[in-house]
Amino acid sequence: MTDDTSKAEALLEEAKSQKRHETEPSNEPTDDSPSLEGAIVDAYAAIDAGDAHSNLTIRDSDLAALVAGLDETDGLGEIVADAQDELDREGTDADATKAMALGLLVRVGLSEVAPEAVETTLEAKKRHAVNQASEI
Repeated sequence: MTDDTSKAEALLEEAKSQKRHETEPSNEPTDDSPSLEGAIVDAYAAIDAGDAHSNLTIRDSDLAALVAGLDETDGLGEIVADAQDELDREGTDADATKAMALGLLVRVGLSEVAPEAVETTLEAKKRHAVNQASEI
């Protein structure tokens, strides 16, 4: 029995020293997962080929009401102008549409919370343009 106890204790000690298996998914990219830039280049190609949509859909009744109210009261133009200024883009608020306003506001938000993703998108867009230019 002492032999069994010592074997059990040895196994227990060995198990304690082993690294635990991670049960939570890792945020680290694996060799199988594409890079963000590569995924964006692929998305540009899919959009150009008609295999993916270039529009986004947002389902949010509060935002929908706000944007409708801004559009109704001609307040959308001022927000578009402010967003264009924030992004150093030129344009006039006379061109303001809901789609333009939402696109600019998403860009402003992304540039604030994920500037590296915006930079990666710019690099991917350049790479996609080079890929397009090099096709025969």
